[in-house]
Amino acid sequence: MGDKLFCATNVNLGHLTLKAFFMKKIPNLLLLFLSTWASIAWGQTNFRTGFEKTDPIAQNSPLTLEEKVKIHQQFYAKALENKDTLHQLFGKLYLATDYVRAQDYAEATRYVLAAEGIANTANNLGWQGWVVHRKGVLSLRMNNYKEALDFYKTAATLCGEAGDSLCVAESLEQVSAMYGRLEDPENAQLYHVIAMPLIEKYGGQAQLGAALNNFGIINSQQGRALESIPYFERSIEIYHQLRKHKEEAKALNNLADAYRLLERYKLAKETFLRCVSMNKQYQDRENLVSNYSGLQTVASEIGDYEAAYENLSLYFLLKDSLVGAETQRKIAELEVKFKTQEKELELEKSNLALNAAQRSIAWQTGVLFFLLLLGGIGLWRWRLQSRQAKRDISHNQETLANLTRILLEKNQQLATMEEKTTSLSRGNAKTAEPADFEENLYNQRILTDADWSSFKVYFERAYPGYLHQLRSAFPALTDSEERLFLFIKLNLTTKEAATILGISADSVKKTRNRLRKKLELEEDVVLEAFIRNF
Repeated sequence: MGDKLFCATNVNLGHLTLKAFFMKKIPNLLLLFLSTWASIAWGQTNFRTGFEKTDPIAQNSPLTLEEKVKIHQQFYAKALENKDTLHQLFGKLYLATDYVRAQDYAEATRYVLAAEGIANTANNLGWQGWVVHRKGVLSLRMNNYKEALDFYKTAATLCGEAGDSLCVAESLEQVSAMYGRLEDPENAQLYHVIAMPLIEKYGGQAQLGAALNNFGIINSQQGRALESIPYFERSIEIYHQLRKHKEEAKALNNLADAYRLLERYKLAKETFLRCVSMNKQYQDRENLVSNYSGLQTVASEIGDYEAAYENLSLYFLLKDSLVGAETQRKIAELEVKFKTQEKELELEKSNLALNAAQRSIAWQTGVLFFLLLLGGIGLWRWRLQSRQAKRDISHNQETLANLTRILLEKNQQLATMEEKTTSLSRGNAKTAEPADFEENLYNQRILTDADWSSFKVYFERAYPGYLHQLRSAFPALTDSEERLFLFIKLNLTTKEAATILGISADSVKKTRNRLRKKLELEEDVVLEAFIRNF
């Protein structure tokens, strides 16, 4: 076991051999990894295999985020129903992965923490290790390399105690990568040497591709760009065979940067442009940002400030963020260099000015067209809503007229019933039927509270805001005066109003007189005309 672990101890790390480095670091390594190797020797588990095989969605599925989340929520609900703790853990991690890929890290964190609760409750070290590993992934995506480093170290220890070699391998490989990002090449090299035998033995091609890409990055960061190229090329080949296009484009971007460090600018530019084409095809915004950054750096280093300015502009435009003071300074510097270059090449200056003018006109035309389009859409929606509002008011007015007619017919029938009651009372008054009939008539009182409430609801729909306007203008009106006001608004006659209200025509006339006084109308003003114009 020890021979396998230290199989590359003679690799030179500058002035310090790897063997000497291991001797220097061995106390920490023993504390961190001896328990790991002991567990691996006795037994094996593999969380990732079960996790990937159980996923109801294929890894490269074209489904939208919403569709993936719905399927994984259903998966979790079924696991909850079946009391399947492992699948509950899978469900939460699937959802976390969905949101990581969508760059919604706040929502991803919520699901990772939920998964952590499940793993801790189960007291399963292997589960805990993979959850902590996912926390490291989240920290890495948010560029918090120190926090990610701590998570990956903890994951390696937990997975080692659980006997999950692949988890150990991936976690150690990420520890190496984090040390590289933190500009600690010695530790980056050390952990890579530890991780690679495990990756080769227990990992799949995807894990191997990631490890090779990360080790290439470490070599580039240590000033060994030429040595990094074979690692990037092998990683690109693996990802291409696996059809993992986004990962292939990332490794290709790193290869282009290695060419840049070696001052092979033509090859670097061609490789970056290949990355741009791939990332546009597969809609990988994050990688595309790196491509434009690389193209800008290449252009600046060879003195092509026009291209540098264009690529820097594309970079910040794609970042979709406000340009800060530092960015303003960089752009200003590039503009100065570009203008100096223009003075030396007058012909190019004329062509550039013409192209800039054409782009400006095209941009202004596009903006004008867009504004006109927005205005047209707004006008169309306003007309559509206006027509709908008119239709609604017309419908409500028709409904109000029908309700008024129903109330009128109802109360006419009640009046007929009342006459029948009077006629019966003059005849044979000894039967029980008249008394029952009178009671029934009483229970169907004219213009009940429910009738009046319904009437007011439909009136308000037919004449929005009318009641509020009336009460604001004439707050002293009584309920009976208000009712009469509304009936006159609907062109009801005195007789019809009397029928609906269940009172005599004389009573309506008296109410009319009181209403005129409340409205303070002159003698020559016709009440009906005033109300209809109100």
